[in-house]
Amino acid sequence: MSMRWSLTLAFALLITSCLAAACSDETTSKSDAAADVEIAPHDTGDTTEAELPPDAEDDGSQDVPAPPDTTDTHVQPDVVPTDLAPDAPQDLAPDAPQDLAPDAPQDLAPDAPQDLTPDTVPDTAPDTVPDTQPDTQPDVIESCQPVTLPAPRWVVAPNGRANGAGTLADPLDLPSVLRSNGPVSPGDRVMLRGGTYVGRFTSAVVGTAAAPIVFYAEPGARVIFDSNASSGNDEGSLIINGAWVEFHGMEFTDSHPDRLEKWDGVVLYGANTKLVNAIIYDTAQGVGFWRPAIDAELYGNIIFNNGFQGTSRGHGHAIYTQNQNGTKRITQNIIFFGYGYGIHAYTEGGYIQGFDIVDNVWFRAGASVPGGSTDGEAEGCLVGGLQPVARTRLAGNHSWGPRVSSRSTLVGWGGSVQNVDITMEDNYFVGRVAAQGHWQSGVLTGNHFYSSIVGIDPADFPNNVWSSSLPTGTKVVIQRNRYDAQRADLIIYNWGEADSVSVDLSAHLAQGSPYSLYSVFDLWSSPVASGVYQGGNLQVPMGTKAPPQPQSSPNAHSGADDPGKAFGVFVLRAGCALR
Repeated sequence: MSMRWSLTLAFALLITSCLAAACSDETTSKSDAAADVEIAPHDTGDTTEAELPPDAEDDGSQDVPAPPDTTDTHVQPDVVPTDLAPDAPQDLAPDAPQDLAPDAPQDLAPDAPQDLTPDTVPDTAPDTVPDTQPDTQPDVIESCQPVTLPAPRWVVAPNGRANGAGTLADPLDLPSVLRSNGPVSPGDRVMLRGGTYVGRFTSAVVGTAAAPIVFYAEPGARVIFDSNASSGNDEGSLIINGAWVEFHGMEFTDSHPDRLEKWDGVVLYGANTKLVNAIIYDTAQGVGFWRPAIDAELYGNIIFNNGFQGTSRGHGHAIYTQNQNGTKRITQNIIFFGYGYGIHAYTEGGYIQGFDIVDNVWFRAGASVPGGSTDGEAEGCLVGGLQPVARTRLAGNHSWGPRVSSRSTLVGWGGSVQNVDITMEDNYFVGRVAAQGHWQSGVLTGNHFYSSIVGIDPADFPNNVWSSSLPTGTKVVIQRNRYDAQRADLIIYNWGEADSVSVDLSAHLAQGSPYSLYSVFDLWSSPVASGVYQGGNLQVPMGTKAPPQPQSSPNAHSGADDPGKAFGVFVLRAGCALR
């Protein structure tokens, strides 16, 4: 049996739904036991239902400048698998109608992640998790390797001067180092000192492939861009033009109390640019990742509580993106809450081709919309629109929802669109997964779907785990950060809702290394665990942090929006280089 992804009566149902929601294409409109542990292997370190849009208003402008958990024996391939689908275009949707609308960073990188454990998922978890922490101190304390960064060529501060020397004693101001005719040259490193930079800034500097320009936050300090200002560019906190430029470890927000008056976070137009390990919250839209940003990258960013409520629905996504040439990389980002979609790769008249969406985690996108819903308000990842999807790969991503029907992932949009190809490999999706439109080819292999499935026949893709029930047991994923030698992210599924989950960190933390573990729900207050690592397993407390609420909406996240003990994402910060 061949691959069958097409749309029937669900197309008509969503026309009605989308018309009622007044859908339009937007940049952002303001008018309205020890757990199973796996190491993410995919980032090698190289480098919808209707002919109406899901959430956009000015598309063209952006194109211009329960069964128990089954053991998974899939072995991660070295290359993208060959096409398992037939050559001829296929119809991928069931005949029955389906309603898809529901009720401080551093830039020194370790080696690429390695798969250090078998890729298995336990069928069950014990009622209690044994503590395997050694009772005595180890005989030998391993060397704690400090991380030393190269000295910056220029230093910037919120109170810097336009004609400053660019030193710690006499820093420059931010606009001066962002100008194309400013002092910054290819290969320069620019350190932003801690503090708040109020304004809407535009970077026009240009590096080279051999000598990129790197802007980075002062280690251990919070560097905050606040776009709530009376002057600046007309898009967001930071526009990144130029080429071969990187921004590492900053925060982007808008402190205006009226969500309808907020600006976007970061907007990327420059080719071969990177936004790395940023934290983006309470903006009109987290990231605009547009067509001119050829071969650009979003890596390790934490994006939540962005967008605003319109007259009929939420607007503003964590990441809104389009692409034509080269390949955009969206890698190892943590995306949750907000008013719109998580990753929103969509267009009406532009292009959605050439995406690597790898090792990200998303959950409860759209949950900031008042009222809430167990099934959710938006997908964590949408790749589809009124133009064909092509050259797109989703690999090693994770999602969570309280039900298998909770909206998670959607590929394709509209029953008549002739999409080209997509690869989905080694993803672990909890929540609804849907496919729409016609497809010339598709590869689905090594995935775990704990999902209500729309538009895909599991019989056509046997090399996956398909379940219509939630998983059981405990699953832990550890993702090393390619740009920060002292950071790793932990994704923990705790279906038995134990008070804590035991995690083996011996492959990552040197004995004697100080560490702190933060919930992504509380990145700046007290960690959920900290100390000096003495080997063995770390007990990670679950459900101890309340969900962060959007500014000006203190009761937005409650009930099913809060995973509680069942799921958590954490950031591990080590005092030494991870090994």
